Amino acid sequence: MTIDEAKKVLPLPALLHREGLGDHAKKSAKCPFHDDDRNSFSVYKNGSGVFQWKCFAGCGRGDEIDFLEKRRAISRSDATKLFIEMAGGSSGSKLPGTAFKKAKAVMSKDWQPEPKSVTLTKPVPLSQTFDWQKCVEAFTDKHAEALAKWRGYSPEFVREFKEKGLIGIYDGCYAFPVHNASHVVGAHVRSENGDWFYHPKGTKAAPLIFGEIAEGDTVHCFESTWDALAFMDLSDERSGVICTRGASNARFVIEAASKASVLYLWTQNDAAGEKWQKDICANTKATVKRVKIPAHDLNDWTRAGATVDELVAAMTAAETLREQEKSWDEALIESIVTSRELGKLALAPRKKLLGEWFAEADSGFIYAPRGAGKTWFALAIAQALSTAGKIGDWGSREAVKVLYIDTEMPPDLMKERINGMGTNERLTILSHDILFERCEKVLNVATPEVQAAITKRCVDAGVKVLFIDNLSTGARGMRENESDDWEKLIPWLLDLRRRKIAVVIIHHAGRSGNMRGTSRREDAVSWIICLDDLRKDGEDKRGARFVSRFVKCSRNTQEIMPALEWHFMTETDGQISISHKVAATIGVFVEHIRDGVSKPCDLAEAMNLPGYAISKLAKKAIDQGLITKTGHEYQAVEEPE
Repeated sequence: MTIDEAKKVLPLPALLHREGLGDHAKKSAKCPFHDDDRNSFSVYKNGSGVFQWKCFAGCGRGDEIDFLEKRRAISRSDATKLFIEMAGGSSGSKLPGTAFKKAKAVMSKDWQPEPKSVTLTKPVPLSQTFDWQKCVEAFTDKHAEALAKWRGYSPEFVREFKEKGLIGIYDGCYAFPVHNASHVVGAHVRSENGDWFYHPKGTKAAPLIFGEIAEGDTVHCFESTWDALAFMDLSDERSGVICTRGASNARFVIEAASKASVLYLWTQNDAAGEKWQKDICANTKATVKRVKIPAHDLNDWTRAGATVDELVAAMTAAETLREQEKSWDEALIESIVTSRELGKLALAPRKKLLGEWFAEADSGFIYAPRGAGKTWFALAIAQALSTAGKIGDWGSREAVKVLYIDTEMPPDLMKERINGMGTNERLTILSHDILFERCEKVLNVATPEVQAAITKRCVDAGVKVLFIDNLSTGARGMRENESDDWEKLIPWLLDLRRRKIAVVIIHHAGRSGNMRGTSRREDAVSWIICLDDLRKDGEDKRGARFVSRFVKCSRNTQEIMPALEWHFMTETDGQISISHKVAATIGVFVEHIRDGVSKPCDLAEAMNLPGYAISKLAKKAIDQGLITKTGHEYQAVEEPE
């Protein structure tokens, strides 16, 4: 077995459990190597997803082998051999006891496990005094023997629970205490027909909690009392165990374990268990892991012969359902890497989606004056992305799922255009009219509720590209010229980027020809495309004719993307034809000069080009005899008749 293979079998947190140091296997704990009056020890995953430990007081840092080397005071070579033996399950490599053994003091006669309950509502005054001790005394050796045989517990464990007053008999049935603060106020009783009930009448449902739950603790959560006891019997764990006493009581975990850092859910394999698990995940801030049980429930598994090593393996392989929200201190510990670490970090390259300029997780703008052809252009890009097709010379490498949100066009016109370009299952449309007609909802992507719903839909459906057509009608309540109002969209767009979902926003040009509104929205985007309408000055008024120009070059390529002239036409059979060619940009430049725009700064503004690009165009035009320059102004050369 290699070291990497051993780390997969016995990662650092599991190793600490093996060493009897399970309480230290978390992000913030007291250091096991020195007298620690504050939490200076941390177990975490580095940027490569590898477990590491570190003592911020100076005891050291490293991986599993470094930990064994320091803890056992042995050589690096011996620590490596020992670690591989432990990962391979060699009996000689383990410390005495099970992987969950606490220090001897915990299991001494002085140990007094005290189940606690969380009072969620004011207790109902009971009309009679409940005598729990009488129930405990009614639990005889015969009851203990019968319970051990029935549920597969060790007789010693059952006797221990009896001695600690944690189990009793009420009306001939097994019963467990219900606490209000430190007082037993009732019992949770299993009737002969298998149903459970609370006694006396009026006793409120409450969890059964073993041990204190401190800040950052690991907590094991169970629906069933039998499962919780089976775990405690096999693991020797006596702290950090919660039983909700029913699948409908997930709220007990949420309140009782509010300080915990990791919740291990030993979920029963049925519909009620799935709901219990879902309720916990939706309402806790802790990391939640589900332990997969190869039976209906844990007690069934232990009765079938499950071993403590199998429990450890199941915990190690537990599925992470929810990650704990980290503090800034924890986030910085995990995320700051050295330049050397960054140089070796394995990062998945972002996939190119269209041509060389459009990649996954991009956000970009397409803007133009009204009626220039923004929706034509955006739909053609969406069609190419969803079919692994092409628009012009830009090819899509693979078909991806696309969600196109239309907030302005009548659905019948959208239908005509999409039918003309060709339909497919990967291009999905959310029309504002259809949404209102079917559900009477009005779309506004500036609201957190709508943003969350769209994000969920994209994630659930595997959408890789989201189109918003357009910003003016789709994001209401935003003042376009106020940069602070853009904050309503920035966090959402960044969240989509982190989820590798690209966003294309369609917007309008202002009277100046620039994109309408605050320039702040341009800062974080990957590229911006402007469309110049050609129909107003051209002889052919049919369809949509425009020039596409990158006014913010794509971050994904160092190539200068040429301006392209496009012509979209609806043929007699309803099909859409799309033609393109490299735009005669210099011709557009000269036409602006003929129209009286003669100064370089004015030309740069009119064409949305940087000053250096205007200088290059001017030099070419002068060399071709198309313009002259006098002082700081250009003049067009008169064309011969």
